[in-house]
Amino acid sequence: MQVKSVLITGTTSGVGRGLLEHYVDRGVKVIAVNRRRVAELEDRHPAVRFECVDVRSAPDVEALIQRMAAAGELPDVFILNAGINRLDNDETFDLPLYREVLDTNLYGVLNFIGPLTQLPPSHVERHIVAISSVVSQAGNPHGLGYQTSKKALTTCFDVWSQMYAGTDLVFKQVILGPVPTSIYTMSERLPGWVMWMKGLASASLADTVRAIAGFAETRRKTLVHPWRALAVFGAVRVARRVIPGFLQGRRTLQGHPRRPPTTRL
Repeated sequence: MQVKSVLITGTTSGVGRGLLEHYVDRGVKVIAVNRRRVAELEDRHPAVRFECVDVRSAPDVEALIQRMAAAGELPDVFILNAGINRLDNDETFDLPLYREVLDTNLYGVLNFIGPLTQLPPSHVERHIVAISSVVSQAGNPHGLGYQTSKKALTTCFDVWSQMYAGTDLVFKQVILGPVPTSIYTMSERLPGWVMWMKGLASASLADTVRAIAGFAETRRKTLVHPWRALAVFGAVRVARRVIPGFLQGRRTLQGHPRRPPTTRL
């Protein structure tokens, strides 16, 4: 499949911006969907169609899809990349923080799915690419909201890739390991061992963008990039089970559990 047009969410920075520049350099028509406008980005890429849409708003996303469909401008590929991370496993269970992460990472993708699946069948294949994460396979005690959102996303796309097999909608997902973007580079807030493990599993932004763009042209349903990320985070998961509490964060290491032990009757 040769990509002629692509819609990318979350292009103001990181992987989304890298993808935007990758496709522009290759003459592909790009529709960039962001929550806010960035004048510097829009001035740099006058050929890109920028849409200011909050992906958390289902009515706004549906209106965008309907406008593009009515004008015959639906792209070949949707790369649903917009996402945020928060260090939400801290002193208290911060429900608003969890909601913020889930609303963006999970519902910011699901809000596209309903309108797309309700469109009349087409003879043109449309590839819908979700950007998931290796944390959906191996946990991260410092971002449970992020992990939950990506695990749910992975489950949905696994099911949809089977439900819609052989139709004009091709559901596929990218399972990303660490990439040096703002979501991952929280070195001032994460323990040293976490940053060390991230370094072992990281892929460069340029390599990641090329891998995602190449994957978008295929009918494969899953891309894991890089493979070593699964190995590293799988090892962490095993270690956490073998040595309970060892990798659970500073407080546990210091012998300060979050809740007192219960008394069994």
